[in-house]
Amino acid sequence: MNNRAWKACTRAALAVAVSFLTMATVATAASAAPSGAVSASRSPAIAVTHGRFDLLGAGRAVAADDQVTAFHGFSTFRTLVIQSQGFDLEGRIQGKLRTYDFRAIYQVYNLPSSSGWKVWSLSFKRDKSQSVLKETFRSEQLIDVDVDIKFKVSAANLRGVSTLRIGFETLRLALNGTTKDFTVVNGASGGGKDQDNNDVPVDFEPV
Repeated sequence: MNNRAWKACTRAALAVAVSFLTMATVATAASAAPSGAVSASRSPAIAVTHGRFDLLGAGRAVAADDQVTAFHGFSTFRTLVIQSQGFDLEGRIQGKLRTYDFRAIYQVYNLPSSSGWKVWSLSFKRDKSQSVLKETFRSEQLIDVDVDIKFKVSAANLRGVSTLRIGFETLRLALNGTTKDFTVVNGASGGGKDQDNNDVPVDFEPV
């Protein structure tokens, strides 16, 4: 009985610690913003770190003129240091993300916004004309996306993990010298990376 109570208390403490770290990161982002850029009615900006981008499918990294080239890469939203083993990890990511709207390039292939980035990739590889994609690419502008999502990592998936990066895949499109990043913030495109850049399964739930 005492052992179960101890585990429950430790799990709660870990969840509180992660929540505190999340709030501290958000607060840092807000304090670093220019005066007047963040107000009580606006969420603080989310600082995202992009990893290496890999070319989607066979082809050249530099495409022919007037051809869209696509890459994908993992974008880190939160980095956590794991100090305890044997317990589930829970947290929440909140704020505004500056990005191009992935839903626009999803609509090119009539894909629901809940689809994973790999589904979009398959449609892109079959698109020989790229006419609608190119038109959409040219018209898209940067927007601020409200992000509010919970995440959970099971204890089993945290074995041997000392540092965990949580984030989502970004689709980078390039056309005639212009590059635009479309970060796909949905559960099917999210996940985690450990200290060795190995994949760590993460469950996401929109708030």
